[in-house]
Amino acid sequence: MAGVNAGVGYSTAAGASEEQEQAQVQISPGEDAEQVQQGLKELLEKGWVLDGEGMGIQKTFYFRTYFKAVSFMNVIASQSAIKKHHSTMTVRIGSVDVHWTTHNPRGLSSKDIAMAQHCDEGAQLMGAVAEAQGKKCSPPSVPLMGSPSR
Repeated sequence: MAGVNAGVGYSTAAGASEEQEQAQVQISPGEDAEQVQQGLKELLEKGWVLDGEGMGIQKTFYFRTYFKAVSFMNVIASQSAIKKHHSTMTVRIGSVDVHWTTHNPRGLSSKDIAMAQHCDEGAQLMGAVAEAQGKKCSPPSVPLMGSPSR
């Protein structure tokens, strides 16, 4: 996607090299391996990483507000419903972890690549920021019930 700053809005696995990740990739049977490898290469340059099994890709996107994080998740959920291909997403106060894999046939597929590209577009649309700028939890300003008093 043109115009996206690859260093903004997500985190990557420390120390993972592109060559190591591509060597471990497990492409779904029946897929055009060259097409999937090319799409994967482009995504790795934008901060996506292979999961531990090499059968999926994952990325964490950061936002300044919880509302933007949930809105981003809804943008992805909407496209997932249309494409009938769903990710695993974890929403936190200022971030969303996204993991794409294909379950049948098992492995990384062109559907995963296309939906990851959609995630990058949606993150830009929703104003993803660098990890340091994402909203963080802060201690409550009033004691919670059952909390020890000082």
